[in-house]
Amino acid sequence: MNRTQRTAAFVLTFVLALASLATATPKSEHFRKHLTIDGKVLEVNQKARTLLVSDYWSKKVYLVNVPAGGTFRITFGMNMRLGAPGIKDVRQNDRVRLRCTRSDKEHLARLADGRDVVVLSVTN
Repeated sequence: MNRTQRTAAFVLTFVLALASLATATPKSEHFRKHLTIDGKVLEVNQKARTLLVSDYWSKKVYLVNVPAGGTFRITFGMNMRLGAPGIKDVRQNDRVRLRCTRSDKEHLARLADGRDVVVLSVTN
């Protein structure tokens, strides 16, 4: 009986050690590649299909490319009731929520007025 209890305790310890190791490992690359931006639209360029967005949480400025199939959400603005708004529905000072992809390294750009921005692209 004593030997059975020791074996069970050893197996339980081994299982707990494996479980803690599995939770401590880094998450998949999928979670690090996506970023959700909640912010205010500073500028809309319909020809280039880009939005200049100031993020509320990180206080960064993002230049977001919106491809033809890209979707986003207007959280506050004139067209906030639209289910799938397009680039033509966004106006300056609207609040938007965008799910974007990051590249392996963040691409920085400089605007004409000297501000540094992070360039991202909207996903579906």
